[in-house]
Amino acid sequence: MTGAEESDRPVDRFDAARRTVLAHKEGGACFQCHDGVCRQNEWALEELSRHPGGRRLLVQLQLLDPVDDTIQEGRPR
Repeated sequence: MTGAEESDRPVDRFDAARRTVLAHKEGGACFQCHDGVCRQNEWALEELSRHPGGRRLLVQLQLLDPVDDTIQEGRPR
């Protein structure tokens, strides 16, 4: 998301992060990629790691080790 498309709504940031990570799946690229570096993808990975659903997606895409997902929300300690 750029310029006038930017949103502060959490659902919009999550969706943008999800779409960015999916675009990079298996070596893909997005419109923000330049010379093998993509700050958008770095942001997307960080954004998704903040949310339980995002962490599940990262685990499914094998971008996060399930044992690294130490926050077990909704479960008593």
